[in-house]
Amino acid sequence: MGEHQKTTQAVVVPQSAINPHQTVEQFALFNVDGTEHVVAAQAAAQADVGAVTSVVAAGAAPTKAEYDALRVDALATRTVLNSLLGKLRTAGVIDT
Repeated sequence: MGEHQKTTQAVVVPQSAINPHQTVEQFALFNVDGTEHVVAAQAAAQADVGAVTSVVAAGAAPTKAEYDALRVDALATRTVLNSLLGKLRTAGVIDT
């Protein structure tokens, strides 16, 4: 027969939900490589990308103003995306 491993479950509850007569145990989380997993603090909220300011080109080729408006929209989206990626890296969700 195969080996049986003990399984332990943990439920995270706020301090206010703990009965004064309950025993509280501390535990640590570990990565698959054995190193301790550190849970990052929640990052600040990220604002949504602003409303689109560009419009569909009036003619076959966009005017400079239409191009510039589209570029502003693309740069705003890039800024928000980079901020979100930074927060995911800080939280350890994605690698640096």
